Amino acid sequence: MYKYLILLAALSMAACERASDEKAAPAFADILAAQPDDVRARYQFRHPQETLEFFEIEPGMTVLEGLPGRGWYTKVLAAYLGSDGHIIGINYAVDMWSLFSFGTEEFLQRMSTWTTDFPVDADEWRNENSATISAHV
Repeated sequence: MYKYLILLAALSMAACERASDEKAAPAFADILAAQPDDVRARYQFRHPQETLEFFEIEPGMTVLEGLPGRGWYTKVLAAYLGSDGHIIGINYAVDMWSLFSFGTEEFLQRMSTWTTDFPVDADEWRNENSATISAHV
């Protein structure tokens, strides 16, 4: 009898977990559908739904985004994480960029101010319901 109670409790918890996941999926689908055309065009290559599920990203979390570049994932994450969430863009140390062959002087100059520039640029992608965004090397 005790084994059946444990099994019933486990199945109940699993059912509750699935139900909450099903409720979260439409909200994320709405966020994906609301993205600009240039962002949506990349879904077939970047698989945002699958990626966030794989990393178990949930609204309200703090997420480290490695080498955010032009902010493709930052835009999706900011909306999905919501106002309780936070994105920390992380990048190479400034001294490392000169080791790459593509590191032109102009590029190295941009990277030297990246930690202050990225959050300011990313603020354009946010609204009052979006995650906050900062940057670190």
